[in-house]
Amino acid sequence: MEHMLKSETQTIADTYPALLSSEAQAKLHYLLNVLENMDQRIALELERVNRSSAEEELKDFVRQDILGHHEASRLPFVQAVEDLRVQYRASVADSSD
Repeated sequence: MEHMLKSETQTIADTYPALLSSEAQAKLHYLLNVLENMDQRIALELERVNRSSAEEELKDFVRQDILGHHEASRLPFVQAVEDLRVQYRASVADSSD
């Protein structure tokens, strides 16, 4: 799960506020909050699995299932964040010309 942390993205937005529209900033914050909440929820689910008294083989299966569903559900949000980054990079390149 490699993605830029919300704080890192906020630093970029703060550094170049004029280049990122308020609508784009709002969308970026929303998407990053969604991803952060999803990650926290999955961490709790995985912790619950780890603490269970089930056999380790079953726990491994359940963990893989949880992580697979998590990655699939995150993908549209990660792609949307990446699309905003591409737009941002393009705006930075356009403004430096």
